[in-house]
Amino acid sequence: MIKRFQILLLTATIAVSSAMAAPQYPFPQNRANPYGNTVKYATPQMIQDHFEKWKSAWYQDKGSEAWILAPDGTCSTVSEAIAYGMLIMVYMSSNQKDYKSEFDKLWATWKNNSMGGNGGMNWRIGCDGGSGSATDADVDAALALIMASKQWNDNKYLEAAKSLISWMATNDIDGNNSVKPGSNWNDYFNPSYGTLANFELFAKVSGDNKWNSVKTKAGQDLLACQNSKTGLVTDWCDWNSHQPTKNSKAAVGQDDNPGFFDDAARTPWRMAWAHYWYNNSDAKTFNTKILPWMYNETKGTASNINSGYYPDGTISSKREKFVSSTFSGGLGLAAVSDETETGKNFIATVYKTLSNMTSCATSSGCGSSIPGEKYYPATLNILYLLLMTGNMPNLYDLNGFTQFTPDPSLAPSVSEIDGQQMEKGDTTVGVSGFWNWGAYHDKFNIGTIMIPDSGTSPLYLKNGAIYAEASMEIGPEPEWTQEAADAGTLKYPTAGIAMSFLKSEEGVNLTALGITKVRVNAKIEGPIRFALLNTATVELGGEPGMYLSPSPDYKDYLIDLTPVGKGTKDLEILSWVNENTAPEGSVILTVAKGVKFELKDAKGGIGSFSIKSIEFLKNDGSVVDPALITGITIPEPVSTPIASMNIAKFQTSVNGTQLQIFNAVSGSNFAVFNMQGKVITKGKIDGSVQNVNMPNKGLFMVRVGSETRMISIK
Repeated sequence: MIKRFQILLLTATIAVSSAMAAPQYPFPQNRANPYGNTVKYATPQMIQDHFEKWKSAWYQDKGSEAWILAPDGTCSTVSEAIAYGMLIMVYMSSNQKDYKSEFDKLWATWKNNSMGGNGGMNWRIGCDGGSGSATDADVDAALALIMASKQWNDNKYLEAAKSLISWMATNDIDGNNSVKPGSNWNDYFNPSYGTLANFELFAKVSGDNKWNSVKTKAGQDLLACQNSKTGLVTDWCDWNSHQPTKNSKAAVGQDDNPGFFDDAARTPWRMAWAHYWYNNSDAKTFNTKILPWMYNETKGTASNINSGYYPDGTISSKREKFVSSTFSGGLGLAAVSDETETGKNFIATVYKTLSNMTSCATSSGCGSSIPGEKYYPATLNILYLLLMTGNMPNLYDLNGFTQFTPDPSLAPSVSEIDGQQMEKGDTTVGVSGFWNWGAYHDKFNIGTIMIPDSGTSPLYLKNGAIYAEASMEIGPEPEWTQEAADAGTLKYPTAGIAMSFLKSEEGVNLTALGITKVRVNAKIEGPIRFALLNTATVELGGEPGMYLSPSPDYKDYLIDLTPVGKGTKDLEILSWVNENTAPEGSVILTVAKGVKFELKDAKGGIGSFSIKSIEFLKNDGSVVDPALITGITIPEPVSTPIASMNIAKFQTSVNGTQLQIFNAVSGSNFAVFNMQGKVITKGKIDGSVQNVNMPNKGLFMVRVGSETRMISIK
């Protein structure tokens, strides 16, 4: 009986212990951050898939310990990676799979390689070791321990965090409350180590006001290190002058001038974190300063963020141009601080870009034979996604973190277009005298959606005027490989509208007409590229073009067509185009077929535009008559000696089935169109009142000269 009781007691004890160890805040937490733009339409399964792929490649179980393989290989790890891994294991633990064991093994690695018991970890161990701590790793490990204490309801993690925080206050912070690079160095300031959210949390957990002073000083240093034009910081910043500098003791090789590279890329993310959790004013100021440059540079999409910049925003010639989670998410999250529609739309592109980028499946061969991202961008990808989707709440203090259910319908999507769609190829309706418009998009079934449908007209009548419009979403471009190219399996998404000068699509000599510029009045959302169609470009889609900066309201875009190299002053060929076979810009202008407006987003995205007018200009700014380009003439009012006077616009009235036009200039041409753009009747105004018998009831457009009215015959 006693033995049976003991067994039952043991069973009960195990059950209680298991219950206590279970995640208290299982993934997905789905708690909106108190401040900033939380993505409330995320797919938790996508984040789970990213995590599992990452874990398979970079988490290495070593028995009683575990590593996150870093930087790239199988024989070493760094303290930064261990800390990141601990954070990820805390937040990814769910009711289906708890990662407490993985967390504990990573923590064991930290403790077994730390300085002074629960101090900072030596920054690198394994085949290539390094002594001394790295402050960014120390602060993230301490935060991970605090979160672990709440996730698994275990105070030992909190006590370990307090010990580490105390150690950092002496070893990672100098006498001026400045954030050192590490326990053994204090040469320069690393802006990405200015973890304002961590410092605020440490002050609350430890009760030591010193951390509030550290937070204040770090905020001052961060703002002082920003470039005045772009708001960017460099990997390292001089303590005294706060100017960009190199650090000869940095772990990452520095064979380029100081720039916004792999370390610095994390800084806007750190500031977004501090804004999300605490509405930190320095963090918000820091990120807000970046936004004007970033929005313009990227044309409204995170996948246009390059993998590094000099402080003034120029791109280093020593670095490849490619999309990386490190930068698309790190810099892109600056938009967290912008709660306007522009900011929310940009955050949507950050989410989209990160969603379409995953880790390599294995560490061996990653980046060469194995597609995907390496340790650093793949790890940051998960941390960025967790934070922006409400899955990295402050478990120590959940005040203000509101529970929500992800709603996919909240995600930006292709929108309906107002107005009446016109018929394709009808020369009785057009935009600014150009009539031959058509919509196009791929039919690959890889995520492209578009309104209007491919092959139809993008011209819409609304408010008595004709607009060229489209709303679209494209899927991500495939990663190019020689094998896929040889097999013909590469499917590149396309979506946009095109306008041909001539129905024959023959070339027109714009140079002979004296044309040097194009002026487009439009409103743009997303990465929309304008390109000049021509008969000389042989590579499909390789025409020279430029991105049009997003604008919520109609504005003029002036595009310079002066020939320069393989394009013009404003129009450039895409990076993949073979420059050796691409025609000169001077040739292109002599065989121009028309223009196109298309959505271009390497990692997939959403865009839309509405074009009110398009005009071709001479060097003096005068508009070239569209008829000289298209050969299609629209009747204009007869020129009279009083044409320059201020004449009242024509009026209309309806009496039964009879239309009356009055107050029009005698001799002016008029036309009546149905809602499909077909001419019902036309003629000349021959008196003060022009009577027109209408054949049937319905809505119609009446045009006199260049003015248009809408009427209803009942």
